[in-house]
Amino acid sequence: MQPNAPGERPLLLKSHQIVNAGDGHYAFTDLRKTSLGDVRTRQFRLFTPIRRQRMRLPTSLPEFAELRHLANLSDSPVTVAAELGGHWTEHNLAAITHVAACNFRCSYCYVDYAHLAGGDRFTATADAVVAEFIALRAATLRAGQRLSLLRVSGGEPLLAPGLVIDIHRVLAERDLLDAVVLKVESNLSALTYAWRQGRADPGPAERASMRRIKLHTTLHHPPDSREWPAIRDGLALALDIGFDVFPAIGATDWSAAQLESLFWELTRISPGLVRRLAVRPFHLDYPALADRRRLPRPTESEAPSVTWEGILRRHVGVGYLARPRHLVPLS
Repeated sequence: MQPNAPGERPLLLKSHQIVNAGDGHYAFTDLRKTSLGDVRTRQFRLFTPIRRQRMRLPTSLPEFAELRHLANLSDSPVTVAAELGGHWTEHNLAAITHVAACNFRCSYCYVDYAHLAGGDRFTATADAVVAEFIALRAATLRAGQRLSLLRVSGGEPLLAPGLVIDIHRVLAERDLLDAVVLKVESNLSALTYAWRQGRADPGPAERASMRRIKLHTTLHHPPDSREWPAIRDGLALALDIGFDVFPAIGATDWSAAQLESLFWELTRISPGLVRRLAVRPFHLDYPALADRRRLPRPTESEAPSVTWEGILRRHVGVGYLARPRHLVPLS
């Protein structure tokens, strides 16, 4: 392995060690000790993915298409509705748990840096996570809300791919896969390293099952960065494992040349990725961002998604978010 390769970086090694606590236990942030909103237990908080007031919208749907260069794409409820049935408005609630470490320190991350380094952590098994989710689901149902989206965030969940696979397995054992969708948020840079540490290659049946896991990945660094090889390899591995991948970038500060390079990198991995890519400006305002770099807010004509749409039209003849992302096949 070359010097400074991702697998040898101290932050990756330390984060991997924190999250994988051993004996089937994984480390999570105690959400009661964070500034995050709507915390219900130390394990879970509730979140409404689509909110017009915050300009989080399913802009791949015709009724929101005119806002595709202004709003942040939020389409998890649309994907859940496609999987479980019903309208997306019936699935616009998520229970989120946060693993307790990350190998990146992104300036726009809404999580306090202390909680990306194992601060205020506790450990739990996949069985315990699902049991607490079931209890929360019952409580929200009594309050008249449907909870059908279990979201594993962070931190970096794929520091522990075994956690994700075990949660999915427990959901299956409890006959919940027809009522609940598992979503994972990841930067993918740690997956190749973490996969080598803990799992053999999945068999055909397990790969087919992985397709039901919705992997939303933000590609935090462009192709000309030193971090890109690990991100690229993680993306390829995620598809090989069988995850249903939904890529995104927070691209306010990406150049047109970097976006063009990204098009060809993604095309080489799987042509469908370029049509699934969400180009988000990440206009965020969270307490954890108070002392960090603020990204400039572009006008619509300057939005990076406008540049990306031009690249798509030039190379594949389609517009940005021309159809809902779950309908775009991945090879």
